[in-house]
Amino acid sequence: MAHLARYILFFIIIFVLFFSLFSSGLSVVCQSDIVFSHPGDDVVLSCHLKPAISAASMEIQWWHKEDPVFHYKNGQMTVNIDFEGRVSLPLQDLQNGNVSLTLRDIRSSQKGLYICEVTHESQSIQDTVFLHISSVDFSLVVSSGPVCAAPGEDIILPVHLLPETSAVSMEIRWFRGTELIYQYMNGQEMTNNDFENRASLSIQELRRGNLALTLRNVQPSDSGDYTCKVFHDGCQKRGVVHLQVKEIERVKHLCSVIKQTHEDITQQRVKLNETLKLLEETLNNVDRSSSRLNSMEGIPPFMQDHSKLERLDMEDRTAGSTCTRKSMEGILPLSKILYYFNS
Repeated sequence: MAHLARYILFFIIIFVLFFSLFSSGLSVVCQSDIVFSHPGDDVVLSCHLKPAISAASMEIQWWHKEDPVFHYKNGQMTVNIDFEGRVSLPLQDLQNGNVSLTLRDIRSSQKGLYICEVTHESQSIQDTVFLHISSVDFSLVVSSGPVCAAPGEDIILPVHLLPETSAVSMEIRWFRGTELIYQYMNGQEMTNNDFENRASLSIQELRRGNLALTLRNVQPSDSGDYTCKVFHDGCQKRGVVHLQVKEIERVKHLCSVIKQTHEDITQQRVKLNETLKLLEETLNNVDRSSSRLNSMEGIPPFMQDHSKLERLDMEDRTAGSTCTRKSMEGILPLSKILYYFNS
């Protein structure tokens, strides 16, 4: 047993000496001294332990200048409120000594010196990396003409950044006249009571520089000028969109439709009256013709043949106009016969 105890003590001493020598050579190394980026980008401040041993049991801290950004210890993480939801460590890769910090949707105010500090036992090691965020010169593009809508419609007031730049880290305000109706800042939205649940921006579209404001169920009282203001890096951009809710135009259109319908009905009524009048005249003519035919039933058959009258007239002229005509009793006067034919 005494020999076993000596062996155990010997290995403990060797392990402590080896670990002491090993720890004295531990360092943290950042891959680059400076990292370049733009507002809205995601960046990785790449750092790792050398030699590449597990950092899972170590304390890891990241600082921005003198402000703490991220703290990891015993599996627990603490994040600065200004970076909440936008910063992380590669927990799965800590076993390989990877202590890199990932920043998402960076903002111009977050440029500057970052310090990575790793503490193990009583030893603290650190390295630095500088984050440079380039300023972006952009303009605000708005609709050239008014946005027209009918009451009750959902509309979009189009505004976007040119060149296409993420606006997630910017402050955006929408005004109707001089009244603030919507504000976006640091991922938070605020809406005027009069536009509650009616005004919104698409957070996803902000990454593409789309600042369009959606208004739901617009009414004539919503008509007017809407101003979009963007604040970024101490600069301000603005654009104006005019909204016209055409209630009057809609009424005019309905009146026009009613008037046209009335005119069409009147024209059809006139045409119908003309058709009825023509039909009545036609029926009257048919009745008169039928009456004439019925009144000629007593006329001798030979008088209904006009050729016989012409033959008698020729015979009279041949025999001489001085001859006395035979009695024409029973024969209707010629004028009356002609009346029947001419009528």
